[in-house]
Amino acid sequence: MRIIRKILKLAVIAAIVGALASWFRSRSSEETEGEDEEDLPWPPIASSVEEASSQVVEPIDGSAVEPREWITCDGSGNCPSSHPIKAKDSSGLYHVPGGTLYERTIPDRCYATTEAAESDGYRPSQR
Repeated sequence: MRIIRKILKLAVIAAIVGALASWFRSRSSEETEGEDEEDLPWPPIASSVEEASSQVVEPIDGSAVEPREWITCDGSGNCPSSHPIKAKDSSGLYHVPGGTLYERTIPDRCYATTEAAESDGYRPSQR
């Protein structure tokens, strides 16, 4: 009987300590959230990933803007015949026409040559 009482007392103490720790954590996160909101500009600036990736930014130092060697695919996920190489950002691989996974790949970028895809850091698909 004494063992059961000791276990119950320890369980109650542990529950109280856990509740206090949770309460302190929630208070500290509320304080930091308020600080973060003050740093944000108002009104919020709306931007999308597509807009940011399609914008060409001129260098400040006066050097020439390098033309990009890739284009995006059409809405159905197909590359145009002028840029048949399909490159996928998530895998870091590019696929050539006739490859096993070429038809299934929905590309992020389409390249005209394998050299252009490799210069942007993509590796050839093994299949």
